[in-house]
Formats: sequence, C-alpha cells, structure tokens
Amino acid sequence: MGSAGQSSLNINFQLHNHGFEVRREACPPPTLHQLQEQLPVDTKPTEAELIRIVDDILHPFAAGVLGESAHVIQASFQSRGIASQPWHQAMLTAAAGEPNYDRHLIVRLSLDDCTFFDGALKLCPSSHKHGVLTEREVRGHSIRPFSSPEMKAGDLLLMHPLTIHASAATQSTNPSRVVQVLYSA
Repeated sequence: MGSAGQSSLNINFQLHNHGFEVRREACPPPTLHQLQEQLPVDTKPTEAELIRIVDDILHPFAAGVLGESAHVIQASFQSRGIASQPWHQAMLTAAAGEPNYDRHLIVRLSLDDCTFFDGALKLCPSSHKHGVLTEREVRGHSIRPFSSPEMKAGDLLLMHPLTIHASAATQSTNPSRVVQVLYSA
C-alpha cells in the first residue's frame, strides 16, 4: 500500500479513536498564499463564496474519510478577535430523524499560525464515543485532560462533530484565520 493509503488509514484510525486528527502542512504553500490573499483578515465572505473558494482544496480530505459522496453542508470563516466558545458538540439537524454523526466530518484549515493564546481549539479526546450529550454531560467531560494542538498556517484539523471542543478568547493581536467546513456523505 502506498503512503497515501497509509495516511488515509492513519487518519481514519485517529478519528475513530480520538475524534480528531491534525494533518501538518496539508495545504501546499502556493495554495495557502492564494487563500490568504482571497480571505484577508477583515473579510466576511458569504457561505457560498467560501465554499467556492475552498471546496476543491478541502473535499479530497473529506472524501478520504467519508468517500467520494462527501459534500458541503455548512462553511464558515473565522478571523481575528475570535470570542471564547464554551465546551460543546457540533449539533446537526436532519430532515427526518436523528442525523448519522458518523457520516459527517468537520474540516478546519488554518490560514495563520494559531497558538493556545491565539484561541486555538481545545479538544476532549475520545469524547465523540459517548454520542450526543446533554449540556451537563458535556461540562462533566470538560474537566478531563484536553488537547489543544497548535496549528501552523496550512495545517488541517479533521474532527468528528461529536468531539467535545471549546476555545479561549484570543489573547494576542496576531491574525488567526480559520476556514471550517462541515461535510456529509
């Protein structure tokens, strides 16, 4: 099996066991620079514009986990001055019945370096294995040790929607742009 296949297996293993996986330098420098120019710090692209700009870049990562039928459900652009977010799960809505969370994936691309002080995401490893939790149950999990991977520009975070996560308010003036796309299959 080639390195691409091994990489895909490792991502699936990490996602299954921890609920998230960081891919270092996933976005090549020329593509990253183009995205940084298209999405300056103070821009507010519409969801449709954002999807048009990033889907061709991010879809292969989602397809590597969910299969070729992976498609965008939601996209957002977060920029400087990120406010804190309390511990939570990414809750989904379905047209009929309960959504199948295992057929969804959050893909986050860092356009700038993001340290803990820049509002890096905090993640509660393996929390996705507990299914949909009440707010009280989420708070109970939040006292466990967490991971807060520092992201470099071009790094990618793949995350199961039920992985409990939070972020602190930005404590620096550094730009910390992040593109987040929710895929479904």
